[in-house]
Amino acid sequence: MLTNWPDLHRFVRINNHEHTDLQEYMGSYVSDSEGRLTFQEGALVEAVRKGYWLVLDELNLAPSEVLEALNRLLDDNRELFIPETQETIR
Repeated sequence: MLTNWPDLHRFVRINNHEHTDLQEYMGSYVSDSEGRLTFQEGALVEAVRKGYWLVLDELNLAPSEVLEALNRLLDDNRELFIPETQETIR
């Protein structure tokens, strides 16, 4: 029986469809309250950084650019490259 909820793993679910774009996964630049552009991380980046479980629902519907971005994370390298910030997350 599970009684200690804080110890459970959190997970992120991404619903894919034919219009899913890489920004949903990786993130994009947005304006902050002072009008400056800042990078807001996407669902995939947050999950990788924080060690969350990731559910990629209907992945077969995602465009090839999304699948290519996932390839490096799922192969032996196990790293995620964020082109906008030139950062690699291991």
